[in-house]
Amino acid sequence: MVVSQLQAYAYIDVYDAMVPDDADGEYIVISSRTAGQIENKTGYSHDVSATLDIVTKTSSYGFKRAEQIAELVMGGVNSDTIVTLPAGWDCKNVVMESVNNLEDLDPSENTFRVIIRYTFVITQTI
Repeated sequence: MVVSQLQAYAYIDVYDAMVPDDADGEYIVISSRTAGQIENKTGYSHDVSATLDIVTKTSSYGFKRAEQIAELVMGGVNSDTIVTLPAGWDCKNVVMESVNNLEDLDPSENTFRVIIRYTFVITQTI
């Protein structure tokens, strides 16, 4: 779900943890995920975090392009996002926890990154 929304809003490739060597100069990596389970009165809740790493590597775009992609992602994945889950589960909340910029990491490749961390609160509805 999140991957298809990212592709629809940012129009670039999205990878799950591993990026192929021949990847284009712009892509998003879902670089880490964590989950914690909390028991409540009616079932279980899970705080699920995901880190999106927006990478641009090209001499003609630079940091401005990474910021443009980040704005598209944040416009598409936010507190109004509807997360589709299997029966018996519901996403109650989507929170953008942090946004960090990393610039000029590799001067030879002109690499710029924006890292966005989201938390999804998933609850058991059965």
